[in-house]
Amino acid sequence: MNVARVMRSPMVRALLLSLTFGFIGWVLYRQWGEVERAARTLHIRWGWILAASALVLGTYAMLVQSWRLLLSGWGGSLPYGRAVQIWTVSNLGRYVPGKVWSIGAMGLLASREGVSGVAAIGASILGTLLNIGAGFGVAVVFGGRFLDAVSPGLQSVSLVAALAFIVGVILLPFVLPTILDRYALKRGLPVAEQHLRNRDVWLAALLNTCSWVGYGLAFACFARGVLPLVPNATLYIAIYAASYLVGFLALFAPGGIGFRELALSALLVAGGAAGQGDAAILGATSRVWLTSLEVLPGLVGLLLMTPAQRAGLGGKRDRPRGAP
Repeated sequence: MNVARVMRSPMVRALLLSLTFGFIGWVLYRQWGEVERAARTLHIRWGWILAASALVLGTYAMLVQSWRLLLSGWGGSLPYGRAVQIWTVSNLGRYVPGKVWSIGAMGLLASREGVSGVAAIGASILGTLLNIGAGFGVAVVFGGRFLDAVSPGLQSVSLVAALAFIVGVILLPFVLPTILDRYALKRGLPVAEQHLRNRDVWLAALLNTCSWVGYGLAFACFARGVLPLVPNATLYIAIYAASYLVGFLALFAPGGIGFRELALSALLVAGGAAGQGDAAILGATSRVWLTSLEVLPGLVGLLLMTPAQRAGLGGKRDRPRGAP
């Protein structure tokens, strides 16, 4: 049986999403009394919400620069403004089940700007892998003390994943050129004219690590703006990273919907950072907040595209700029 083909089936996706939302509804039903009590204390502090949003947008800026670094390592070059547009539009792809659409869209749009297709796709995939690895590292460093309280052995598993990431980042610049050249020859593609420099890979890894810290601080600010809490910033950084990774790795759930919220609530309660009612409210409200910050910039970028560029996303082929 072809698992990938089964997962692409609309019926299977609908079934999995139905089960996910059914489970969320059951959990909220069991916690409804505490959610209702917590909702009575809900008082939005817009200054904290604005600070949290500014931190998220600043984090996006770091991730865009990280992607540009990886692109330039393969000889690609994009103006920062154009890179922001491509990155934000491609980010809309995370709401399509499968999680690979954003990578494909990023590679397609970059290639239409004259960037090598190999460089565009390679930078997108490598950037995603660096981001996942950095997330594990941040979760362990900032929250290792409470991971075992969530599930025995979780700290050890996360620590191994974090160490593997560190070793992988150190070795990557030395092994990646050989892997890519062999792949290109096997597929009959042109071999890359240049490969990533060590410092580009390591700087991109550092930017991705800083981005997780930025996201976690933004989440702490958001919590302060929604509930009468004084969040432990260190703990909230770890909880945000861990819950986001759970949502990302749930490949069939668009944007990690459901899985991220359940993980977030469980981790907040297990870490003593919030009660069940507060945790459920934070999960629901932060989903609306983050989705808005992910979707709105992408829609603006989409509106600023030419009709030909938008048609290209639908599968129509056009020539890159500068092509004869």
